[in-house]
Amino acid sequence: MQRRTVLASVFGALAAMAIGQTAMADDWPSRPIQVIVPFGAGGDTDFNARALAKYLEPELGVSLPVINVTGAGGTVAARQVMGAKADGQTVLFFHTTFLTSQALGITDLTLDDYEVTGIVAQEDGNVIVVPADSPYQTMEELMAASTANPGEIDLTANTGAMTYLVGTQLNNAGAAFNFVDVGGASGRLTAVLGGNVDVSFNPVGQVKPYVDSGDLRVLATISNERTTSLPDVPTLTDLGYDITFRAEFFYLFPKGTPQDRIDIFSSAIQNVIANSGGYADEIQKAYSQKPYYLGREESREHLDVVLERMKQVKF
Repeated sequence: MQRRTVLASVFGALAAMAIGQTAMADDWPSRPIQVIVPFGAGGDTDFNARALAKYLEPELGVSLPVINVTGAGGTVAARQVMGAKADGQTVLFFHTTFLTSQALGITDLTLDDYEVTGIVAQEDGNVIVVPADSPYQTMEELMAASTANPGEIDLTANTGAMTYLVGTQLNNAGAAFNFVDVGGASGRLTAVLGGNVDVSFNPVGQVKPYVDSGDLRVLATISNERTTSLPDVPTLTDLGYDITFRAEFFYLFPKGTPQDRIDIFSSAIQNVIANSGGYADEIQKAYSQKPYYLGREESREHLDVVLERMKQVKF
């Protein structure tokens, strides 16, 4: 009799634990989800993470605090998230620079180390800008001057990031720029506005106000098509250079995060992107972006293609 009582108690406890675990899964999320951003505040990555988090909070019913973890071209943040508990409470918000670091051999981290949720934002494009008083009126003049004066023209290029990739491609095409690492998009903007560098890569939405005010001049865009906000600016492809890049943003959960939690998170993202006029207005005003979403499987296939293209660049 006593043995039966003990067994009944054990089975009862196990059943209660199972019910509790199921309830925990069904109730997710029930506490804040940390969004780790691998670059400093004020740049395009930080903006996109915060803009989307603000509209995701009412969808998910919890807060999404954005935490900036900088260093090593985003690798510090990426490793932090990779090592986090796979419970859906920590997620990395990154963009295609994650692939650039891999192509350069700077990091051994790959998309296989995470759970990809899908591409959730896409920039209108990055552009090549110079100060308004720069002697270079066109991209052709800039390239010719760099070729004639090796190492004398400073170009913003974050080590391991998209800017380094594009800068390397320009040098492979005959230029000889000196790369200066001044941090993320906000640091690059400050550097070129202050005359601390000669040339910079920046998101078109970020520099558009300074172009309109006459403080900066745009020489080219590095997207595969002309930007909607600066339609008269040629692409590098238009000018004869086989160089294109568009920043695409995505969330990465730690490997092994339960699929049902990723599905809940992804559904919330899709709802915001499809239905939130406030979100659409905010990203259009700040960075000339349009709502964009690419599903998990399609995103992975697309990012694999982008990575292979990056690996073709001679560094």
